[in-house]
Amino acid sequence: MSEQFDRYMEGWLKGDAEMVLSACAEDFVYDDPEDGRMTKAQFAEYWATGPEGENSWSDAVMQEADGVETGWCWFHWMPEGKSAEAEQQGAAMVKADADGVHLHRIAYYKR
Repeated sequence: MSEQFDRYMEGWLKGDAEMVLSACAEDFVYDDPEDGRMTKAQFAEYWATGPEGENSWSDAVMQEADGVETGWCWFHWMPEGKSAEAEQQGAAMVKADADGVHLHRIAYYKR
């Protein structure tokens, strides 16, 4: 996958907002079923005000077609200092091209 795609995903695993945002294209959109759709600027604020936690993913599937990279995976997020009821698991899709990551859409359930 591209440098931007890899940097974006690595930033999520490390909890590094700067790394994540540096991989985003100017028209980036983060789409969360509970918190809604947000632009790159809105996402930066969202990340800064959210709780710390541990991210992981599995079952990744990658595709590249016509210069667009798409990655799907199952993710798991456990907020730091929270009980198991705050845990989130679900599916994520990320789309990127030479300009960076354009879309990150998630669908999840909470325990």
